[in-house]
Amino acid sequence: MAANQKKGSFWLGAMLGVLVGCIACAALALFITNAPIPFVEKVQKQSTPVDAAALDGKDPNAALYDSGTRGTPADDALSAIKTVEAPTAHQRADEPVNAAEQNTGESYSIQAGAFRNAKDAEKIRTELAFIALEADVVKSTDAGITLYRVFLGPFDTAREANELQQRLTSNGFDAMVIKNK
Repeated sequence: MAANQKKGSFWLGAMLGVLVGCIACAALALFITNAPIPFVEKVQKQSTPVDAAALDGKDPNAALYDSGTRGTPADDALSAIKTVEAPTAHQRADEPVNAAEQNTGESYSIQAGAFRNAKDAEKIRTELAFIALEADVVKSTDAGITLYRVFLGPFDTAREANELQQRLTSNGFDAMVIKNK
């Protein structure tokens, strides 16, 4: 019976040793990393609700918006969308035709980038697809240098190409209009 008692006390001591070791390691890790103690709430909760009239229509989260990428909150962007009615056939017939916009057999394209790496060109093509624009990547070699160019179009008038070029520029793309031969 003494042998069984020695075995039981050995396992009890081993388990207690492992437990004390784990607690010591956790305490040391918390001390070294200066981490907050878990399950203790150190953030003070606001006890009174925010008075909307005191904000004077200002967005309290305005400082959180990244001015380079987001510009305005989503609500402002949605409110800036304008609905336009399509003209009827009668209205289109009454519109004056600009001589510069008549189809003279010329066409225009937009180059949204030129890259030495095909992966970079495909990345721009994918980004254009996210804003509902279909683009083509064209491989060209000039003076021994291979470039992958991202093209949109062709467009019948320079006006169409310029309008899309402005849209691309406002979305952060470096685009230029090219007159096709």
